[in-house]
Amino acid sequence: MPLPFPCYHFATDATSLKVLTYIELSAIAVGISPEFSFYLISITNASSGFGRVASGILGDKLGALNVSAPLTLMCAIMTYAWPFATTKGSLIVIAVIYGFCSGAYFTLLPAPLVMMGDIHDAGRRTGIAMTGIALGAVAGTPISGVIAQATGGYKAVSYYAGNFPESSSTLDVPLKCSLRLFLHQDRASL
Repeated sequence: MPLPFPCYHFATDATSLKVLTYIELSAIAVGISPEFSFYLISITNASSGFGRVASGILGDKLGALNVSAPLTLMCAIMTYAWPFATTKGSLIVIAVIYGFCSGAYFTLLPAPLVMMGDIHDAGRRTGIAMTGIALGAVAGTPISGVIAQATGGYKAVSYYAGNFPESSSTLDVPLKCSLRLFLHQDRASL
């Protein structure tokens, strides 16, 4: 398995759900009522469902990395924009777009792992990569909490959390090239 894939997705998953983790608290901090702010998590999760279905369909037609890279980049952009959203409407827009794009990222994540070699070995590759990715996800929230507490806000958290998905989506292009070399064949479906 090409090493960059689990390494940069470890870093991406360490930061990928920070908007979902902190959107309710950041909404309360800017004056949105607590009665409404907790619905932002439901809005994000609902749009994530649509993103998962749509990206699966598009991934079959256009290729998983071809769909995942731009949507992961959009996820990073929404992560950067999130702490600057100070109205109910802008937070809803962030929640919908971020949910859709993050749903696509998580749906399409295993597809390249399966295509990295023989199908009989796909479970081992997926298990190894997901173990590393899970470690990143477990480490990311406490790090974000320390950053938020140290800075007294969520802007620094968004910079920390937005850099890794941005890097991940940028690295999807060389990953696609390395997969083609690794597989010794040209697969347009990657």
